[in-house]
Amino acid sequence: MGVAALLGLLAAGCGSADDNQADSSSNDTVQQGVADVDVTIASDGTPTPGGTLVYALEAETDGWDPTANRWAISGMMVGMAVYDPLTAYNADGEVEPYLAESIEPNETYDEWTITLREGVTFHDGSALTAEAVKATLDGHKASILTGTAVTPIEEVTVDPTNDLVAVVTMNKPWVAFPAALTAQIGFVVSPTTLTDDGGSRDPIGTGPFDFQSWTPNASLETAKYDGYWRTDEDGTQLPYLDGVEFRPFPDNLGRGNALLGGEVNMLHTSNPDTVAKFREEAASGNVQMVEDRGEGEEGFVMLNTESAPLDDVRVREAIALATDSEEYTAVIDGGVPETARGPFKPTSPWYVETDYPEYDLEAATALIDEYTADVGPVVFTLGTTPSPENQEAVQFLASRWGDAGMDVQIETIDQSQFIGDALAGNYQANLWRQFGAIDPDTDSVWWLSESAEGTLDLNFARNKNEAIDAALEEGRTNPDPEARKAAYATFQEELAKDIPYIWLTHTLWAIVADNNVRQITNGPLPSGDPALPLGGTGTFGGTHRLTFTWLDT
Repeated sequence: MGVAALLGLLAAGCGSADDNQADSSSNDTVQQGVADVDVTIASDGTPTPGGTLVYALEAETDGWDPTANRWAISGMMVGMAVYDPLTAYNADGEVEPYLAESIEPNETYDEWTITLREGVTFHDGSALTAEAVKATLDGHKASILTGTAVTPIEEVTVDPTNDLVAVVTMNKPWVAFPAALTAQIGFVVSPTTLTDDGGSRDPIGTGPFDFQSWTPNASLETAKYDGYWRTDEDGTQLPYLDGVEFRPFPDNLGRGNALLGGEVNMLHTSNPDTVAKFREEAASGNVQMVEDRGEGEEGFVMLNTESAPLDDVRVREAIALATDSEEYTAVIDGGVPETARGPFKPTSPWYVETDYPEYDLEAATALIDEYTADVGPVVFTLGTTPSPENQEAVQFLASRWGDAGMDVQIETIDQSQFIGDALAGNYQANLWRQFGAIDPDTDSVWWLSESAEGTLDLNFARNKNEAIDAALEEGRTNPDPEARKAAYATFQEELAKDIPYIWLTHTLWAIVADNNVRQITNGPLPSGDPALPLGGTGTFGGTHRLTFTWLDT
């Protein structure tokens, strides 16, 4: 349900079997409960290098320059193949250096020193140096799309005595800066990509796979980069695969059928019907499946708080009161995902209970009657993309809100325009999917008042609240973990008062693979520590690196 988040720049929008049998005895919970391994075949034995893996994505992306293009989960999957992030999450939810050898703050957290690994090269053979880090971060600062995400960065300089060292000077303390570098702004791009007019169509990174060709809406092909800097514990050159071909399948049924028919080897999905279907296929031994139980995006209805009648909190509260998220999840999503009452799961260390409205149709009707007597009838448009699942969802919601006295008109919009309209504020209510960062600071750009003051605003709901701004500032600048937790508790409480979002579900992502695919989830980090199995970029659940993936033929 819901459309994919517009960006993954900080956070997070936007939309076969063989003779082997899956081992259902491996249903163990991976570290910290971040992922439940439903049915996988153990990756024991020596990996077999070679072969091309075909991966079915949920959508196409508009390009591959992280400073200029809109990456949802599909964009992040390609990005992790072609580029490397400066940092990544380990299995305990802690940020570690990845492409960086180290990243260290000064005592006041307003200066960070990034030291790169030696001997790393881009796919064109040029050496990775701190100039590339500077060019990438400067590119974000200058970007109309991603600039808001890096507002604390004042300047990036290269150490004149060591071309592997970049110094990032902030205009305020940024204690969670390493977490931000796990996501889109942390993917280091060749300066050639940034200066080439066609760079977004011809990306050059340091990642495990070298970009080969891209036919939009059809196929993106990559090949193993023979000069990749990582090896496994036995010294074998990574990646194991000869290449990965990514194919977009926006239709959930078509994507699933492509895997069952042997057209593709792997897919990702958050569609509840598809998840339920492949749970059965996995239980029968026909496929392997991994579900991401960690912090993921939320499904919700986003309200434009600057558009009447949604600019009145009484109307927003009435919509929340008229929304039975339990019924929605059961009817629309088959009971597959968890229901949501805020931007964090109850299992998140940041989660707190709030006074977000409980379902109460009578109270909703009373508020609508009050508003109607004061102002006039409550009429607004609920927008979504053309997919049948989304159409069913908005019709369900419009019907329930109509029971409370609201006149809800459904509008269907092409996904590219849908995202652009959200940026420009040209909407009233939209079915949406967004957020999902492991560290809340990585999502703060979507909630700050300053992100709602331009012509293209990342605070899509246009919700402005000084208490939220102060709480997010405290969470960004205070290194004390307890102070940060208290700040994000205040943020959640204030958000529950403003009601810019009508919470529906916590998105559940699943990865499904043929039975000949091995090492589906993330392999170890460069330190040797286990990685967060899925979602290791810290922005989207269900993302994973294919560096250690191999085919058992």
